[in-house]
Formats: sequence, structure tokens, C-alpha cells
Amino acid sequence: MNLDKCLPVDPDISGIGVRGAIYAQNFLFFLSLVVYLWDKRVTPGELAGIREQSIGNLAVAFSILITTIILAKGLGSQGPAISSFHAAIVLDLSWMNNTSTWIWFILFAHQRSTIKSRCTDPTWSAW
Repeated sequence: MNLDKCLPVDPDISGIGVRGAIYAQNFLFFLSLVVYLWDKRVTPGELAGIREQSIGNLAVAFSILITTIILAKGLGSQGPAISSFHAAIVLDLSWMNNTSTWIWFILFAHQRSTIKSRCTDPTWSAW
């Protein structure tokens, strides 16, 4: 077996615990979203709950992206401290976390556009 062809081991990124935690976090987010939307209405309280969960997911996404950028640039005069394989895993996990923010934004736009009492002007300040 030629060890030069093997990927470097980095359980901090590609380990089952890290991936499992991010998968579980996103699964629970989507599960709570299904519970919130079961009555086919988005109340302001439900929207606030989805927003808070999205902010938590975004914090995780940006923290792993920033860490990956630092590791990819190299520490000091050394070369990159992360392989392309592990950088791709981080990007995949980060995209998964960013999806929750888009869902919140779509629900926010839907709620703002369906308010019966007043219309929202199509300007940035009105939103």
C-alpha cells in the first residue's frame, strides 16, 4: 500500500462527530420548521424563532469558514495546513448551515408580502 496517495487524517473536520453534529443541528432546524408551519401560517413569534435558529446556524457556518480560510492560507511561513479534501468538506457543511438563513428570509418576505392590513412599499427602507 502506497501511503503517499492517502489523504491526511484530520478528525477535527472529517470526523463522524463533527459531521454528525452539523447534520443533527440542521435536521432539528428543519424539524422545528415543519412544526412551526404545520398550521400553514407564519406568525411573528414563529418567524422570530426561525430567525434565532438561523442566526445560530450562521454563526457556526461563518466560524468554520473563517477557520478554513486561515488554515488554507498557511500558518506563518508554512504551507497550507488543510487539504483540499477537508476544505471541500467544510464548504459542504457551511452550505448546509447557510440554507437555514435563506429559508428564514423566504418566510420573512412571504409574511411581509401577505399582511392584509397594509401593503409594503417596494423600497429597502420599507423592508
